[in-house]
Amino acid sequence: MKNFLIFIACILVAAGLWNDLTNGSLPHIEEPQQQKVKAERKELPALPYKEMKVEQGDTVLSILADLHRGKLPADIETAIIDFQELNQGISPDSIRTGEQYKFPLYEGRR
Repeated sequence: MKNFLIFIACILVAAGLWNDLTNGSLPHIEEPQQQKVKAERKELPALPYKEMKVEQGDTVLSILADLHRGKLPADIETAIIDFQELNQGISPDSIRTGEQYKFPLYEGRR
């Protein structure tokens, strides 16, 4: 009888270890910090833009300079990142003549 109780105790310990290692012993709850970040992303205002057709010899920076009266109010890296966000990741180096693209507007922004 003593051997039988030791065997049952070993089975219970093994089952508990297996459950902890496969499922975990604590429930998974999404942290409030992650929920807050998701909520903040939804509240950000959309980047203003102007859709323009690219002509022969135009570059992203030349078009942005023309839109902002000769001077780009943002640094080049920011302008490139914003252009890519507005155009589903299209690189400024791969724009094509005759195609329409969205160009970010920076007036009234800091």
